Amino acid sequence: MSSSDLIEKQPLDILVEKLKEEFKNPQPEGFTGNGEVITQLLSQYVNNHNDWKEYVFYCPYSYSRNLIAKTELFELMVICWRRGQPSPIHNHENQRCWMGCVKGQLEETYYVFRDTKCTRGKGLLEQSYTHPIDNGSVGYITDEIAFHRMQSIAEETISIHLYSKPITECNIYCPEKGTITRKRLGYFTQYKKKCNLAVNPDCQPPQTNTPIVSDCSSSSTTTSSQPVFLKY
Repeated sequence: MSSSDLIEKQPLDILVEKLKEEFKNPQPEGFTGNGEVITQLLSQYVNNHNDWKEYVFYCPYSYSRNLIAKTELFELMVICWRRGQPSPIHNHENQRCWMGCVKGQLEETYYVFRDTKCTRGKGLLEQSYTHPIDNGSVGYITDEIAFHRMQSIAEETISIHLYSKPITECNIYCPEKGTITRKRLGYFTQYKKKCNLAVNPDCQPPQTNTPIVSDCSSSSTTTSSQPVFLKY
């Protein structure tokens, strides 16, 4: 028996193994993985375990995406938010997204096109629904439901996000102008190690007089920053 066999598996490792098995199951809608089973797995984890704390890395300038696990069928990450660090309004590239809140409280705002009242259309957007995702609860979103913006309504919030399949780029929507831009997605850390911030511009200092997050403009900088690792 190897030494690795003697190490007790952590709850997060067990969750990843269960997700790998569940995502092997084809569904009638064309996806893999039963949505209700996946929601139950994530809910059971967020309400009973806390080894996610090993993946808590905050960025001073934006919410941070910290990768836990990634396969061809899903990616799992811890996202760390502070008040005033909202996401832009974005889509999910026809993939499914689950969000389990493990600390604090998130606010999710749905957006649809003003002319069609759904996500098929063009032009200006309007808010269609806003609701909290409380500590211990699991949210779910697809492009059929809405585009959305996420933000912390507590001083600090930590959530576990599951995407199937992994999303490497997405649309960013300017609700007032009706413009759509493409954004490449990166990670602040991968498997507890800091990423090259050259490919993760959200966690770099914003330019002077530039909002930290904007749906209607973009900026880049080559200045790097260090992750803030909080122990609990």
